[in-house]
Amino acid sequence: MSSEQRTYTVRIHREGPGEPLWAEVDELPGCFASGTDDEDLRASLSEAMSLYLSEPGRPVHVEVQDEPGSVTEQRMLVTC
Repeated sequence: MSSEQRTYTVRIHREGPGEPLWAEVDELPGCFASGTDDEDLRASLSEAMSLYLSEPGRPVHVEVQDEPGSVTEQRMLVTC
């Protein structure tokens, strides 16, 4: 089973202190996730992107990690 790496722009929104986080993926319209903290958000985002990119008979498992050198935007490296 081979995997490939792609970079997606993930915009993370923090509504305010103590509020849940939510994120949207620019390249995948309608793909978003929420979480209570960074770890929970990352897990939810992995699940949302996996579902978005999967096709019948071709499931995709996405692992999300920070892209090295990303400063002004939080960019994540996704392995499918």
